[in-house]
Amino acid sequence: MNNIYHTTVESRPGQGKRGTEPMTRPPSEPTGWGRTTRLTRRAALAGGAAALVAPAMIGTARAQARFQPPAALAARGTITYAATLDNPPRAFYDTQQRPTGFEVELGTEIAARMGLRVNWVQLRFVGLIPALQAQQCDALMQELFIRPERLEIIDMIPFSRTGQRLVTTRASTLQATRLDELSGRKMAVPNGTTIHNLTNEANERLRAAGRPPINLVVLPTTTETFQQLATGQIDVLGTTTTAASYYIGLRPRDFRALGEPFGLIETGIGIRKGNTELFTPMKASFDSIVADGSYARLIEKWSMQGSEL
Repeated sequence: MNNIYHTTVESRPGQGKRGTEPMTRPPSEPTGWGRTTRLTRRAALAGGAAALVAPAMIGTARAQARFQPPAALAARGTITYAATLDNPPRAFYDTQQRPTGFEVELGTEIAARMGLRVNWVQLRFVGLIPALQAQQCDALMQELFIRPERLEIIDMIPFSRTGQRLVTTRASTLQATRLDELSGRKMAVPNGTTIHNLTNEANERLRAAGRPPINLVVLPTTTETFQQLATGQIDVLGTTTTAASYYIGLRPRDFRALGEPFGLIETGIGIRKGNTELFTPMKASFDSIVADGSYARLIEKWSMQGSEL
């Protein structure tokens, strides 16, 4: 079963500004999880996932639909997105424990143009696609890399680009610029991510060459990888370019990037395979956001330059 964490917040335009301080939390309490607000924890059952009602960051919830959603969504007036909500500046919790970030605002506006409010379900990354397939959510509003093997099991709407980045501490003397140069080093990655897979591939090459593999530490969230780096438990971590920029920006005296970004790839919204009733209006809604300049304004607001399509 996938563990989820749920609460209810009212939709209020203009809320959800940047200001979270994820690095101040202890390693046992990642950002947005285990909060002391009206937050409870239970196991997600098929068809029974609890939800977070996201604030209407941009657009107006339940406005007249410009793009007609499936009849079932129109009848209930909401769409349910699943996401990790631990990946600033894309999607995370602000200091008021409200979902915020680039993907939260973009997803809310896509829904608003279909005349829908948004429910957010928080899941660990490895549980996202299984939850979508089990119909525990309607779509995945997440930084999901668009890869051929993923397109075999879900449909995807491209909405940004991202890459991979290595990060270490300012105090570290490490000068590696690629994964194969991390032989014998202790490195953390979020479970089930592209950098996790790339590191496994690098270890296969290292073993084949008779060199010590990377000492890989697999953690549930991006937040936890940075917490372990900050507390000296690892030498280096691997993450996305956007997460690296965000955390280095929060603590520029403590963290630094290693080498250049690599593995640039498009990311997309995940929708159940063959669900054209939802894919078509969501794609049209997103395209209209790009066309009227709202997308560019969100990119600028969240300092996502270089990640736009």
